Amino acid sequence: MEFIFKPEKLTEDLSYEVSAAISKRAELTSRKKFPSLWEKTDALNAHKIPEETLQKRKFRHVLYGIFLIGAGIFLLIPGLMKPAELTVPLIVGAFSLINGIFAVLPRKTDEEKNKRKAKKLINAINSSLNHSDTVIFNGEAVFENGSLLMEYEDFEPPIECRNVWFFCDGTKILVFRKSDLVLGKAEDFTAFIEEKTTQKMSHC
Repeated sequence: MEFIFKPEKLTEDLSYEVSAAISKRAELTSRKKFPSLWEKTDALNAHKIPEETLQKRKFRHVLYGIFLIGAGIFLLIPGLMKPAELTVPLIVGAFSLINGIFAVLPRKTDEEKNKRKAKKLINAINSSLNHSDTVIFNGEAVFENGSLLMEYEDFEPPIECRNVWFFCDGTKILVFRKSDLVLGKAEDFTAFIEEKTTQKMSHC
């Protein structure tokens, strides 16, 4: 049995799914390395904090940040004027100001980081793609234009999203749209990959 793909360029609307696949891969890798930590994390997530409570916490953090900035400026200015006499206020003021700024500044979430990674990955894939490329998944391995591309035994857990499949062997990443499959059925391909890699397909 074999499945043949004729890859087309990945469009911008697929960046969300690619981002979700990147996030899922990071989670799966982390779960493998730190199983006990994830066991505790899952237990905590079972009692998820309401979104309203999280928003209140963020608001309090901003208020604390503003207070620290004000206190820092209040202590820092006299300390700068007389550093020899007011060394302690100078140090405390600088510390308060720095912490206040960090508390107020918005933090980049993992989701935002993964979105940027997804866009870079899509651009890299599209720039290296040729219209003549053909990728074949057969009983032995994965081949691109007749050359060995990936071994099933090297696959990390495969990931399936609504419109794409995401594969990685630790060094190479393959992203295929389901519409790129020109020989074989999508449902059969999923079962085939699970059999060859001996790993369950993860969904994002």
